[in-house]
Amino acid sequence: MDDYEYHLFEEVRARRLSRRGFLRRASVLGLGLPAASAILSACGQGGGINSVPAVGPPRRGGTANVAITRPASLVDPVTLYNQGGQTTAQIAGEYLCFPRADYTLDPRLAVSWSAKRPDTWTFVLRQGVKWHDGKPFTADDVVYTMNLLTDPKVNSSALSAFKGIFSHGNIEKVDDHTVTFHLDQPFVDFPYLVSAFNFNAIILPKNYQIGDFAKGRVGTGAFVMTGYQPETGATFARNPDYWDKRYPYLDNLRLTYYADDSTIALNMQGGRENVWPIAPHQSAQALQETPNLKIIKSPSSEYRGFHMRTDQAPFDNPLVRQAVAACFDRPALVQALLGGDGELGNDHSFAPVFPVSKQAIAQIPQRKQDYALAKSLLARAGHPNGFPVTLTTEQYLEIPQYAVLAQQALKPAGINLQLNVQQQSAYYGTGNSQPWLEVPMGIVDWGARGVPSQAILPAYTSGGIWNAAHWKDPGFDRAFADLNASLDEQTRLKAAARMAAIQHDQVPAIIGYWIKNLRVTGVSIGGLAEGPANHFDPRTLWSAV
Repeated sequence: MDDYEYHLFEEVRARRLSRRGFLRRASVLGLGLPAASAILSACGQGGGINSVPAVGPPRRGGTANVAITRPASLVDPVTLYNQGGQTTAQIAGEYLCFPRADYTLDPRLAVSWSAKRPDTWTFVLRQGVKWHDGKPFTADDVVYTMNLLTDPKVNSSALSAFKGIFSHGNIEKVDDHTVTFHLDQPFVDFPYLVSAFNFNAIILPKNYQIGDFAKGRVGTGAFVMTGYQPETGATFARNPDYWDKRYPYLDNLRLTYYADDSTIALNMQGGRENVWPIAPHQSAQALQETPNLKIIKSPSSEYRGFHMRTDQAPFDNPLVRQAVAACFDRPALVQALLGGDGELGNDHSFAPVFPVSKQAIAQIPQRKQDYALAKSLLARAGHPNGFPVTLTTEQYLEIPQYAVLAQQALKPAGINLQLNVQQQSAYYGTGNSQPWLEVPMGIVDWGARGVPSQAILPAYTSGGIWNAAHWKDPGFDRAFADLNASLDEQTRLKAAARMAAIQHDQVPAIIGYWIKNLRVTGVSIGGLAEGPANHFDPRTLWSAV
């Protein structure tokens, strides 16, 4: 084994790295499943490692009817930004790697990847892959895609994910099936940025033009898009030339767009639809007792960020932010907003689903509702009688209810919230008008990310483009750099622990709960992976009808 493999072996053998944590790091560094299994066995932690979700006794043939909310615009992998577009594109398109339910990475268009140092990553590409039009897939396609996604002149939604990490023109073609990424700074978790956790990173054919996807037959995936209607949905047929001959099981897939989640729930109950890959709690709760449906639950890193402007009074004083945090009854939030389908947050970005989290946050006490503490902190900050403030947020899922609960929770401490709940498009805005980045207090729906760094970079670093709290902490930034620059697991763990402690103490945002992923299928459909949230892999679906 090489030096890094031996390092992981030593970490696991000394019980400093859990089996789950090892599998995550091994997948990030492109360690193959045979090598990972061998290391675990050598450490006395053997056991099978599945590269695909278990599907039971699958049968071939049939059709699945998949429901999703209507995309906000014409579906294109380069520019899409919501769930409807994302699901549509992921049925036909593929990434270099794809996340499994446990957040490890499964090789797809790349068969392996490695880093001699954390700012230089080389990916070996899969041979024998064909585009849906029959042309061969090569390194030229990957180079073209990455340059397209990072071109400042192109309105790519991926620019925000790559900002500060990977820039236009910094991908090198080594040969027809090998590419090297030269990063702007070390980033140990870079493979997550070219996986589905950066959902725009679907690989496209060389010379692809914006809008081509909607014409059909664009992609390398297990299904070929045979029809597309922007308002109603899309149809897909089995790809007979798919590179993994095990898949797909289905012959056809029909994707239907709906204006709202409640209508999807009704059609799932009625049997018209049999796969709902991204089901919000508010609509899915009514399906819990429906006998012909299965609810699949899994942990995720999705959360709601309740941010405060740290560069403006009164939230420029960390005592005030700590006082706000002390007002929330977090178990009650999970029950009221998610019906119990969530996990407690503690005002830092290390979700329980991340392997590094358990050790990194071990010394941080769980924050609890404590009005005596909140009033004491406010008095020390010069606000013994509290203060009024406007909470601005969006009309989306449970967030309006969260705003009402926050208003009730803060009132006993003397903090009087005026609620301003806007339509989602108005709240996020565009260009120079993005209210969510300017308001003194707001709530943001943060989608799941594959690793803490991917979530932290845009939201909590000093130069983060989505730093709605306008928070800047040099110590936090230094620890973040340490986390991303080292392959040594103990160095990374120490950096993560510093970051979690600083974020918990300074409270640029309240992270009150982590949301469980819910998926719904009919009993006649098998093979749907438990997660991760917002990422749909239809290859393993099978029909019993």
